[in-house]
Amino acid sequence: MNNKNIFLGIIAFALFSCSPGGGDSVTATTDGGGETGGNTGGTTQPVPTKIITELFTSTTCGPCMPQNNTLNKYLDPTSSTYAGDIADKWIILRYHVWWPASGDPYYDWNQNPVIWREGYYNVGYVPHAFTQGMTDSGSGASTWRVHARQVDTTTAISPFDVQMNVALDGYELTGTITVTAAADVRNLGFKYYIAVTHDDSQYAAPNGQTVFHQTFIDFLNSETTSEGIISWGESLNLDAGETKTTNIDWTLNNSWPNDSGVTWSPSDLNILAFVQMDPEGGGVNDKKIFQVEEIDFGS
Repeated sequence: MNNKNIFLGIIAFALFSCSPGGGDSVTATTDGGGETGGNTGGTTQPVPTKIITELFTSTTCGPCMPQNNTLNKYLDPTSSTYAGDIADKWIILRYHVWWPASGDPYYDWNQNPVIWREGYYNVGYVPHAFTQGMTDSGSGASTWRVHARQVDTTTAISPFDVQMNVALDGYELTGTITVTAAADVRNLGFKYYIAVTHDDSQYAAPNGQTVFHQTFIDFLNSETTSEGIISWGESLNLDAGETKTTNIDWTLNNSWPNDSGVTWSPSDLNILAFVQMDPEGGGVNDKKIFQVEEIDFGS
């Protein structure tokens, strides 16, 4: 076992033995009164983890349409299949890819981060989902729900507390996002990502799907490696109790996604942040997402 896994095992032992401590301008936070609930602000104690499913899909993929629609029903309180036990802590991120045929407007708008993320997971088909980064959840929505439920958000606690205080004014997002570590996480391979998605756009897609939720638009943070390569996300090296603050000042181009057949509103934007173990170095926690938070401005 390498040092990374030994250290993470020590963290896990300690954490599992602790108690969890559009138009008009909208400001939202992820404290107890925020848009999506969340953790009380800035704690240095380990906190409960939330669930994230990253889904690769396409408007040109026939099987993607029914699986996306089933997933939508799991998150819809009016649906008979509503997953009410996890829906308020289940965060979805849908990347649109370039196959089985070209022409997906959501992919065409911003290709490079999607190509990178597709390669990161070695996606071989769509629809294809990954739960908490490290679980391959396959192509069926029922499995996606099963795997989301297997993430124990009651007792599975994270060494990271993510807090968001972000305002949406028209097409512009401004504010701050903080990550606080409850343990020393320096040089363990953690990376921190900030992404923007969109809910409830309407588009008569070739595969028959007409409504699109949690559609990936862009990553907001990046870093330059020692080789001069720009990579999405940022390395996260924090001492116990230390906080990293990221200032948000981002404006969506009002021509997104550059297709007159898509109708949408900027009031349905979402911003999310997650902390993931980078795969370099090997180990059982590779690609695991240890914490995720989101603000859904349209909710």
